[in-house]
Amino acid sequence: MAERGLKRFLPADLNDPLLRSAYSLMLNAGAGAVIGLAYWTVTARVFDEKDVGVGMAILAAMRFLAAITSFGFVGTVARFVPEAGRNTARFVGTVYGAATGLAVAGCAVFLLTLTSWGETYSLLSGWTAGLVFTVMVIVWSICTLQDVVLTGLRKAPWVPVANLVFWVVRFGVLAVCAVLLGNSAGVSVSWAVFLAWIAPGLIVSLCLNTAVFRKLIPQHARLTADKRLPPPRQIGRFLAGDYAGSIFTLLFNYGVPVLVAAQVSKEMNAYYGLTITLGAMLEMLSYTMASSLTVEGAFDKAALADNCRRALRRTFLILTPLVVVATLLAPVALLLFGEGYAQHATDLMRLIALAALPRAVVELYLGALRALRRAGMIVFVQFGMAVMAIGGAQLLLPVHGITGVGLAILASQTITALAVLPGLWRIASGRAQAARLHPPDDPGGAQA
Repeated sequence: MAERGLKRFLPADLNDPLLRSAYSLMLNAGAGAVIGLAYWTVTARVFDEKDVGVGMAILAAMRFLAAITSFGFVGTVARFVPEAGRNTARFVGTVYGAATGLAVAGCAVFLLTLTSWGETYSLLSGWTAGLVFTVMVIVWSICTLQDVVLTGLRKAPWVPVANLVFWVVRFGVLAVCAVLLGNSAGVSVSWAVFLAWIAPGLIVSLCLNTAVFRKLIPQHARLTADKRLPPPRQIGRFLAGDYAGSIFTLLFNYGVPVLVAAQVSKEMNAYYGLTITLGAMLEMLSYTMASSLTVEGAFDKAALADNCRRALRRTFLILTPLVVVATLLAPVALLLFGEGYAQHATDLMRLIALAALPRAVVELYLGALRALRRAGMIVFVQFGMAVMAIGGAQLLLPVHGITGVGLAILASQTITALAVLPGLWRIASGRAQAARLHPPDDPGGAQA
């Protein structure tokens, strides 16, 4: 059914800026899921579970720090790059610089309090290890933002191409590490698991952003020369609200894995970390559609309701069958990584897959709110979801293990989706256009 629906709508969809960008980002997420499955299969098969667990813990810390220092800019980049005009280069450069500065500060705090995070993170002690880790956090921050910059420039098809190169280089580094370290164990192997994943991003990011600043941004500036950024104060107010909301979501998305790593065995963290990584690839499908919805809402506010309806239809047309397959085949898929993964993480994988459906509702609602500059409501929604997820995970982890974390995630996202559904329907039906009577960043206007 889903395949016939896509064949029917796909030709027209590719001429639609909203869906063309969304499909490009979904292709990137889908290809990443397939290649990532192969990547982590090799990793789990070649290296010892304890070494994979330590490497995954460091990777979780890197993602967490990069996320809290860069992801808060994502909504602002998606919202304002489309109308930045001749100031696009300066705007993007400022965001990159701010994210880099925050990444350095965040890493400093984390590394100075390293003893509080458990023995798993002792590998990061020392100046050399700390410096390498900080550089990798900066690299991941820029990698996170550059995809959104490309989306805001309506160049989303570049994203899967760049990330395909990223994956190819990753596999090359992993192959070298497997040959050199496959029969050994210890600190070097854990570093190999971590660096093989992120270090190639340095080369890819440098090459891609050279093209962005030399070619794509000048093209965008010429095409949008008639557009002007709002005053810095308005951008700052939106950034403050969206950043605050993003922090809550990121504490849930990236903070929970760090907390789990500090409370479970290295082997169990390998099962948890790898499963969450795979589950996040499903969530990326709705997130990419939401990003495209924000960008097109910035280009054409009058079409937001229609874009929202089409985004909902296409997201669930694509996501639902994938969730069904992931739920049914979870034990088979995890068996590729080893018997321990299938035995301990099957229920977690199913819960994370099911949670992707309500998460799609939430992400599309947030994408529409960003297009409307409703910073107040964005904070409220993300705060509620994060509190429920983190609190639930802390309560259920000691009782049900990593499966309890999955239960907390599914429950928090389902409750949040049910709460925001009426607001999403008002936007999709066009009723929220009345909110344009409110000042753009007025939290009181968030009621629609």
